Amino acid sequence: MKMTIKLKTVLIAVAISTIITSCNQSPKNEQLNNIDKLKTYKMELKENKKVIQEFIVAMQNSNVDKLKTMITDDFSWWIIGKPEYLVTAGEHDKDYFLGFFKGGELFPEGPEFKIISIMAEDNKVATEATFKAKTAIGTFYENTYHFLFIIENGKVKRMKEYMDTFSAKRLLESIPQQ
Repeated sequence: MKMTIKLKTVLIAVAISTIITSCNQSPKNEQLNNIDKLKTYKMELKENKKVIQEFIVAMQNSNVDKLKTMITDDFSWWIIGKPEYLVTAGEHDKDYFLGFFKGGELFPEGPEFKIISIMAEDNKVATEATFKAKTAIGTFYENTYHFLFIIENGKVKRMKEYMDTFSAKRLLESIPQQ
């Protein structure tokens, strides 16, 4: 009888010890898993920011070949404003976007397109940027932009553009129409 009680006591002690050990390890494993997920998430955010930094350089240089490789097939570009006020305002597709950056005639000396700040969350990257350039007709164009980019599989899927529409309108109206 004493042996049976001792055996039961030992078995209960082993069971309790196993439960306590597994309970202590589960949070540790979960913590390590969460740390790995956080590291992966931070790496993805960093990669997304890098994509956008390269994208803005490609826009600055009107590097259409590079831009083609950086956007998805269903890419869309939205520009703030009313189309009746600003001809470029509204929703645009991939072809319009690439065509817009194809010609470098408007800023023959090249623009200075500078990122002021950049932030990322999930698959979104937001940037503030300044743009300065001398136009082909000798006037000076300067504007401040805010972009919101949606990234999908390392490429830009959507670009939303906010800027001073008055300055953009004045620039576009100064271009001689053919």
